[in-house]
Amino acid sequence: MLDRTLTLPRDLFIFMGDNIYADKGGIPMMQEKYALLKNSRFFRGLKNKPILATWDDHDFGLNDGGAEYAQKKEAQTEFWNWLDEPATSPRRKQEGVYHSQTFGPAGKRAQVILLDTRYFRSPMKKAPKDKAMLGGSSVPTDDETTTILGAAQWLWLEKILMEPAELRIIVSSIQFAPEAHGGECWANFPHEQRRMLSLLKGQTALVLSGDRHWCEFSHNGVFDLTSSSMTQKHPRGTPTPNKHRIVPKTYHLPNVGHLRLDWESATFSAKVIAEDGEAKITHQAAFTDLLVR
Repeated sequence: MLDRTLTLPRDLFIFMGDNIYADKGGIPMMQEKYALLKNSRFFRGLKNKPILATWDDHDFGLNDGGAEYAQKKEAQTEFWNWLDEPATSPRRKQEGVYHSQTFGPAGKRAQVILLDTRYFRSPMKKAPKDKAMLGGSSVPTDDETTTILGAAQWLWLEKILMEPAELRIIVSSIQFAPEAHGGECWANFPHEQRRMLSLLKGQTALVLSGDRHWCEFSHNGVFDLTSSSMTQKHPRGTPTPNKHRIVPKTYHLPNVGHLRLDWESATFSAKVIAEDGEAKITHQAAFTDLLVR
């Protein structure tokens, strides 16, 4: 939830992916799961607030899937149906669910950029089990023809980053900063990670990410605030190593992330809030600390 002090709308809820788990039953299961979410008391309770969303693998339709997924176009239709996107919307015609929206008046503009890290993504590079890192068998690739975002989405991102905004909030379904794990992350496509950092240079920006079923706050040139998941527990309760972790704490039970922007003091605060309402991880800093150098 994004609490945008002295701007309208006051509250914004962001779904960062794995919003449903429908990667084993095809499109019919996807339709069923979206209907259940849409009719839930939780989702109906958000109806008076703006909602933005992107997807990850389990709502994309293929576990750890990317561009190879045969039903990605059909899955995209169901994603927009869930969000009641108008039939004439240009978002329904493009490939991929990436989009952006800017909130607030001049001087207090927050641009929320929701990336699609699935539709165009190349296959991960895999290592033998005896050489794999914790968290999975994926390792950094040295093939710079591979991609996370794809050519069209990169061009779009370059263009919208030229739009006026005082703060950029990049929503990535997978983690951006952490690198020592064998799962899906930007660090396993190091050339794409470098490209993003280069593109964000000189911008006041942060990343919101999910996927891992635990929470941590990291920084590798840009802040990466990971909050996940609202419904899943991390059974082991132990995170993979992360040399970029800026708060020496993680949280592994159901949670929601909360980001507050205070334009008067030019500061932000981030929290991981548990089911009992208690803040488990917190971090505060000035907007100037978000400048990507």
